[in-house]
Amino acid sequence: MPRRIAALVLLMCIGYVGGDYAAAQETTPPPDIIAACSALLPDDRPMPSGPDAPSVRIVQPASGVVYGTAVTIVIEAANFDVTSEGRHWHLWVNGTLHGMVYQPMAIIDLEPGTYQICASLGNNDHADLGVPAGILLTVERPAAGTPTPTLPVSREQAAVLPEPGLGPVEIILVVALALLAAVGGWWLGARLPKRGKP
Repeated sequence: MPRRIAALVLLMCIGYVGGDYAAAQETTPPPDIIAACSALLPDDRPMPSGPDAPSVRIVQPASGVVYGTAVTIVIEAANFDVTSEGRHWHLWVNGTLHGMVYQPMAIIDLEPGTYQICASLGNNDHADLGVPAGILLTVERPAAGTPTPTLPVSREQAAVLPEPGLGPVEIILVVALALLAAVGGWWLGARLPKRGKP
């Protein structure tokens, strides 16, 4: 009996060390993902260099499979405080800007499928800084009977905000107001007397 316990403990230790190694390997994204994420950003972005240059990496989830459609994305920034006023990071999903985040964690809803997730640091002027981070992620629904993982923080605390600018609703309102102004100008012009005519 003690031999079985010792063998079990030994196997668990080997599995634990192997698991850590595999997790460490997965957290280093392949260069093609970084290149794909870099292609999303403008070429004129500030590229600080040296030991004090800001950098970002995605620490959760690691590339691989995530079970459940509420996905928690956690970044780690070096030489850059994302909680400092105006500083943030941009979250990209499959090449589309999902929004900006003002804390190291974001919770997003993703349907089952495969996704390329990119993160880039943003300064007060909303310019992307340096080299982005990226992972490949497959979202799967958990099997029946699997407990639903609880979110680490509330959705409000991990909100992904839209990038400043005009969204679809604002664009529709601007176009509608412009059309109303044009119609109103035409109607008023049709009602005014013409010069030189009684």
